[in-house]
Amino acid sequence: MKNWIKILLTISSKDLIVELKSKETIVTITLFSLLVVSIFAVTSSNPSNLSAEIGAGIMWAAVVFSGSIAMSKLFSHEEKNETLNAILLMPVPIELIFFSKILSLFLFLTISECFIIAVFSILFNSNPLSIYILTAIPIFNLGFSCVGTFFGIISSKSRSNEILLTLLLVPIIIPLIMFATELTKAGLLGISSQNFNLWLSLGILFDIIFLVVLTFLFGKIIEQ
Repeated sequence: MKNWIKILLTISSKDLIVELKSKETIVTITLFSLLVVSIFAVTSSNPSNLSAEIGAGIMWAAVVFSGSIAMSKLFSHEEKNETLNAILLMPVPIELIFFSKILSLFLFLTISECFIIAVFSILFNSNPLSIYILTAIPIFNLGFSCVGTFFGIISSKSRSNEILLTLLLVPIIIPLIMFATELTKAGLLGISSQNFNLWLSLGILFDIIFLVVLTFLFGKIIEQ
């Protein structure tokens, strides 16, 4: 068990070390996040009085598209440098490789969300840090990273991988976006959500189902 955790952290740390040297993914998603949130702020007549529904939509739209950029760049680099095939040939359970990529994307997504929340709070004069939003973030990130990793590896073999990844990813994670948006709306309003347990169950159930199913399918696809 300890060896598996060590292997998992080793593969994930490889992605982080490469990113720390190039800084390409972090810079890209940071600038994109700033651009998306800034455009909405500039085009709003009164950003300070923005409705919670629109504010929640802006936040998670920025997260989804910046996360898609981070994933496409990560897997395109793997394919370009021919390191993905080398990793898949490692004498370790294939599930560990899948989990390590999920962890890497989870960290990149969390970093982008930190920038988005900071910029959003400044431009829209709001406090997006609440128990609802802090609950939504890790659940959303896990489901997003799981689905994104699965389709990211598949789409990395395609020439139009960036477009293909977004087309595959967004329709599937719609329930996850709805869950995160509803909790964020309650957090921005500063009120208790009457359907909190329902939306929380939806988010957790989404993560469990896709983590189990895609882990199984990932192993089958790689074996073939």
